[in-house]
Amino acid sequence: MKKLFCVIILMLILTVISRVHAVDITIRTSQGGLYDKRASENALGGGQLALDVKLNKLPIVLSLAGEYYKKGPEAIEPYEIQGMTVIYVLYSAPLLKNWKSNYYFGPGIAFIEVPKENSNSMEKGIAFDTAAGINIKAFWKIGVYVEGKYIYSSKTVNNEKVIDFSDVGLLIGFLLNFCW
Repeated sequence: MKKLFCVIILMLILTVISRVHAVDITIRTSQGGLYDKRASENALGGGQLALDVKLNKLPIVLSLAGEYYKKGPEAIEPYEIQGMTVIYVLYSAPLLKNWKSNYYFGPGIAFIEVPKENSNSMEKGIAFDTAAGINIKAFWKIGVYVEGKYIYSSKTVNNEKVIDFSDVGLLIGFLLNFCW
């Protein structure tokens, strides 16, 4: 997570000092969960911190997100996600004409970290993530958003699946859009 914060801070600094002022920057944070039948409650709690950068001339948003999905403070089961760093390429367009809002959807690629079974170490792999959501301005530069997602990841070591995800999730949170 420290690496993600450093990248977000670096992206913000580069955007501020660059001559490219035609960008729309949004920071999103949310809580939610991931539906997984292997968990005792069939679900894992989770969260997201994301930085979105949109060029005003194009309907494309580049998003960098850090996410986690687990039952408690530390991931201990192989179906939990200790950390996931996702790079999304999202299509975004206005939703309502009379209110600042937009919808977005698109694919992402993630670097995922899950606990190894019967071990204190982590297994690392690649995941594919798709997201679709809605941002709505509440007041000033603050808004709310809802995001649905699908995560797929599979990794086999010595004919044994060490990473196995094909799950859907839902996140609800707040956002700060610097250009509203």
